[in-house]
Amino acid sequence: MTLEVAERNKLTEQLQEKVSSLEKKLERNLSGDEHVQELLKEKATLEQKLEETRQQVLTDRTHHTETVNWLEAQNKELEQKLQIATEALKKREEAAAEQDVKNQKLQTDLEDERSKLQQQILSEKHQYDQKVTGLESQIAALETAWEFDKTAAQHKISQLEKENENLNGSKEEYESSLKKQESELNRLKNELSSRETVSIEIAKALEETRKQREELQQQVSHLASLIKEKEQLIDEKSVMLLKQKEELNQLSQDHEAVLLQMRQLQTDIEASNSQALEKEEMARKEVDELKLQIQECLLAREHEKHVSELEESMRALNNKHFHSPENHGVEQNGEVAAADVIQLQKDNRELEQQIAEKNKMIKQLQQRMTELKKTLQKELKIRPDSEIPEVREKANSEVPNASVTVTNNSDLNDSREINFEYLKHVVLKFMSCRESEAFHLIKAVSVLLNFSQEEENMLKETLEYKMSWFGSKPSPKGSIRPSISSPRTLW
Repeated sequence: MTLEVAERNKLTEQLQEKVSSLEKKLERNLSGDEHVQELLKEKATLEQKLEETRQQVLTDRTHHTETVNWLEAQNKELEQKLQIATEALKKREEAAAEQDVKNQKLQTDLEDERSKLQQQILSEKHQYDQKVTGLESQIAALETAWEFDKTAAQHKISQLEKENENLNGSKEEYESSLKKQESELNRLKNELSSRETVSIEIAKALEETRKQREELQQQVSHLASLIKEKEQLIDEKSVMLLKQKEELNQLSQDHEAVLLQMRQLQTDIEASNSQALEKEEMARKEVDELKLQIQECLLAREHEKHVSELEESMRALNNKHFHSPENHGVEQNGEVAAADVIQLQKDNRELEQQIAEKNKMIKQLQQRMTELKKTLQKELKIRPDSEIPEVREKANSEVPNASVTVTNNSDLNDSREINFEYLKHVVLKFMSCRESEAFHLIKAVSVLLNFSQEEENMLKETLEYKMSWFGSKPSPKGSIRPSISSPRTLW
C-alpha cells in the first residue's frame, strides 16, 4: 500500500509540473521558434528526468532483488529454525510424556509410603499411650516416695541442728588449742632456722675441704705425669747425645777427608791458574800478530786504491791518444803506459790473492781465540761472557773503501774480576748453608779473604759452638786484625 501511495504522489507531481509548464506557455504567447526552443528545453528536461527515473528504477530493481534475496535467506533461516523448533518440541513432548509416566509412578509410590507411614504412626501412637500410662503410675509412686523422704529429711534436719550446736562448742575449744599450737610452731621454727644456718656453714666447710682434696689429687696426678714425661725426655736426650757423638766422630773423619781434598783442589787450582796465565799470554801474542796482519791488509788496500787511481789515469791517457792520432810521440808514451798498466794489473791480482789468504788466516785465528776463551772459562768455572764479534771482510777489487774491524774482550785480561765473582759465590754459599756444610767451606773462605790462622780457628770454634748442644761461646783472643805480613796469592 505504501508503494502505491508513493507512485500516485509521484504521478500527481509530474502532472502538476506539466500543467504549470503549459500554463506558462499559454501566458507567454510565444512565436514558432521560441516555442520550438522551449519544446527542446522541455525535451531535454524530460530526457534528464527519464534518465533519473531509469536510474531510480535500476536502483529500485537492485534494491528489490537484494531485499528479495535477503527475504529468501531469512525465509530459509526461519524454515531451518522452524524445523529445529519442531524437533525440539517433539523432544520436549516426549520428555513431558516420560515425565508424566515418572510422575504417575511417583504418585503411586507416595501413596504406598503414605499408607506405610500412617500404619507406623498408629503403632507409635499406641506405644506412646502405653508409655504415658506407665509414666503416670511412676509419677504417683514418686510422689508417695517424695512425701516419705520429706518427712525423713525434716527429722534429719532437726538432728543436724542439734549436732551443729554441739560442733560449735567443740569448734571454740579447737580454736583455742590451735592458737596454742601455732605459738609453739613459731617457737620451733625459730629454733630450726638457727640450726639450719649452723648446718649450712658446716656443709660449706665440708665442700671446701672436699674441693681442696680433689685439687690436691689432681696436682699429684699431674706431677706424676710430668715426672714420667721428664724421664722419657731424659732417655731421649741420652739417646740423642749418643747419636750426636757418633755423628761428631763421623764428621771429624769427613772433615779430615775434606781437608785432604781441599789441599788437592788447591794444588789443582794453582796448576790450572798457571796454565790459564800461559794461555792468556799465548792469546795476547796471537792477538798482536793478528793486529799486525790487519795492518798489512790495510796497507794492501791502500796499495789497491793507488793502483785503481793509476788505472783511471791510464784510461784517460788512452782516450786522449785515440782522439789525437797525429802526435807520434804520444803513441810511444801510450805503449809504455799500457805495459805499466798490465804490470799493475798483475800486481793487483797478486795483492788480492794475498788479501784473501790473510782473510782466511784472520778467520782461523778468530776461531782459535773463541776456543781458547771457552777453555779458559771452563777452567775458571765462570759463565761465558759475550763472544768476541767476528771480523767480517770481503775482498772486493771494485770497492776500495772496505774497512776491517777487530774487537777484543778485555774481561779475559782482568783476573781480579773473576776472583771477585768466585769470592761472592763462596761467601753467599757460606752464609746460606747449614753449619755442617759451612764447616767445609772455612778453608776456601780463609784462602779467598786472606785470613790468618787465629781467624780461621775462631771461625771453626764458633761453628762448633753453634753445632754443639753444650759449651761456651768462644771469645776473640786479643784484637784480631787482617794479616798483612804474610799475604796469600789469590787464585
